[in-house]
Amino acid sequence: MEAGVDHIWFGDDVFGLNHHWVEEFASEVTKRNAAVPFKIQSRADLMDKQTVQHLKTAGCAEVWMGVESGSQAVLNAMDKGLKLSSVIAARNILKKAGVRACYFLQFGYPGETWAELQETIAFVRDTQPDDIGISFSYPLPGTTFYERVQAELGQKRNWTDSDDLCIMFTAAYKTDFYRAVRDALHAEVDSWRDPEESDMTRARIKELWNKVTELEPVSRDADSSVSSEKVATFTSASFVPVEALASVRGN
Repeated sequence: MEAGVDHIWFGDDVFGLNHHWVEEFASEVTKRNAAVPFKIQSRADLMDKQTVQHLKTAGCAEVWMGVESGSQAVLNAMDKGLKLSSVIAARNILKKAGVRACYFLQFGYPGETWAELQETIAFVRDTQPDDIGISFSYPLPGTTFYERVQAELGQKRNWTDSDDLCIMFTAAYKTDFYRAVRDALHAEVDSWRDPEESDMTRARIKELWNKVTELEPVSRDADSSVSSEKVATFTSASFVPVEALASVRGN
């Protein structure tokens, strides 16, 4: 009996690292008439036109990119070596090729302010990814990040010791606030798939963002190293406009 296959997930963080290999892979798949829809992970700056075209030829349906943040300042602090302009370019190239572009995002990196988190929300809205996955920043042993927060981790040393979206170190906000932002942003992105979004869906999204509004002023962690002077004011119906975020962060 034949087993059906929806797709293949390649758990390789840099599937497209060698564009010559990707070209050979696409050629071999075509030669064997063996194309099966597949999903990959990749750095955004590896998604040039030629590589994406080869991926499309081979059957790639979805690319998950480690965007992490819509704030260039936060990306620089992470030592990510990634420019937001590269993410925008990758998103556009993938869209034109008919490949779904999805973002991995992190909330709560040490020093990240609410204004910078709003930059991430604005970036998601501006670039319209097909899907997102959100987690809390997680310190991996051997990294500078891990060394910075090691004393706060206690006995928690791996994913199995931490609840879903549970801060394991001191961040600017408490866990419930980040979960509220996650739920609201996920609901909004999910709604983009439905061109005939219902009034009920819009009301639900508004309700979720209102919860964020209510939680923000009471969820700031007093032990955080982020100064309250750097926390942007957030009002119910709107976020700080993208063009104004830099000035807010500078206050």
